[in-house]
Amino acid sequence: MNIPEIKFPNLDADFIKNPYPHLKILRESSPLHKDINSNLVLVTRFEDVKGVQTSKAFSSSEPEDLQTFKKTNESGGDYPYFWKTEEFSLLNLEGQLHGDLRGLVAKAFSTRQVQELRPFMEGKSSELLNNLKGSSFDLLADYAQPYSVSVIGKLLGVPEEQYDNFLDWSNKIVKMYDLEVSNESSQEAEIAAKEFYFYISELIDEKVKNPGDDMISRLSQVTENDQRLTKDQIICTVILLLNAGHEATVNTIGNSIVALRQNDIDTKDLDKRYEIKKIIEELIRWDSPLQFFQRWVLEDTSLGGYKLKKNSKIAILLGSANRDELAFENGEEINFQRDNLSHTSFGGGVHFCLGAHLARLELEVSFTNLFKNTISLLSEPERTGAFGIRGYKEIIVSI
Repeated sequence: MNIPEIKFPNLDADFIKNPYPHLKILRESSPLHKDINSNLVLVTRFEDVKGVQTSKAFSSSEPEDLQTFKKTNESGGDYPYFWKTEEFSLLNLEGQLHGDLRGLVAKAFSTRQVQELRPFMEGKSSELLNNLKGSSFDLLADYAQPYSVSVIGKLLGVPEEQYDNFLDWSNKIVKMYDLEVSNESSQEAEIAAKEFYFYISELIDEKVKNPGDDMISRLSQVTENDQRLTKDQIICTVILLLNAGHEATVNTIGNSIVALRQNDIDTKDLDKRYEIKKIIEELIRWDSPLQFFQRWVLEDTSLGGYKLKKNSKIAILLGSANRDELAFENGEEINFQRDNLSHTSFGGGVHFCLGAHLARLELEVSFTNLFKNTISLLSEPERTGAFGIRGYKEIIVSI
């Protein structure tokens, strides 16, 4: 039985605005579809997506017997610094190297160390919102972005004067993670990655000489079984924390507030009507800030009743899986009393998001302060145009 072939509409503006009706049609017609544009097999259902996230038959890195080391995108351009910052990303590694690196990073990124940031988060969130009350403002540029980047900056030990650069670098680099990337976006990402790489390299040297109570200092000192992180491993980890952590948090805040208002859910005292942790997980489920991950097939296997060949590639559609009514009753509805909070957005297995505890705490503090107000949408927000990293260009609100 052949996998149904489709043209996935990831560049269509109406699809980007609201992909979920189309994803529902795909999901209900077949668990797998082959996109003839990208040659990727798209996995649509919750059970199969969760299975891929935990199965050893799938890999985030290219299989050893297929490695070509060709680091180019479809336009044929070469982006050495972008790929240099990806070389030791935990998202791309497998096996012992992934386990060793993750273990070292986890020692420098404990739950206790994250919880110690709570007073800083609470202060920064309150400060930003107090300055914005009584006026119209962009929820992203005026609140979510400065809030999130300041938390990441505080965690890492980055000087505040570099926060604007961090925002700019991150915004440009994450465009490389979509299904299709323009040559212009690729060139911008390469320049940003190069600047980011050299800045973090110099900052690591400074932290080695004068360590502080911050994550870059801890990453440069941490040891396990006589192993230490190399400089490039630290650089890749720092860039991953910014790109994955900051962008996901900003977009979750934006997507969530828009979802609440467009579904006529009053934000005022929402956390007093429902458990804050359930609010966070349900809003992430309902409109995931990350819509897909790609995986390599390591061995001939079956998924969703279809056969997948070794060395082929798939994309697990997180947003589709999170609306699957076989897993979530009335999955198209926002329901803060769900018992099933097991969405796919934080990954699973060895690739479960290492920064999930940070993201959840950032969102808890942020939402607790936001929900002290009735938030009004002053205009319909416009999506960025990207499918993979799902967010808005701006969200004009008042509180």
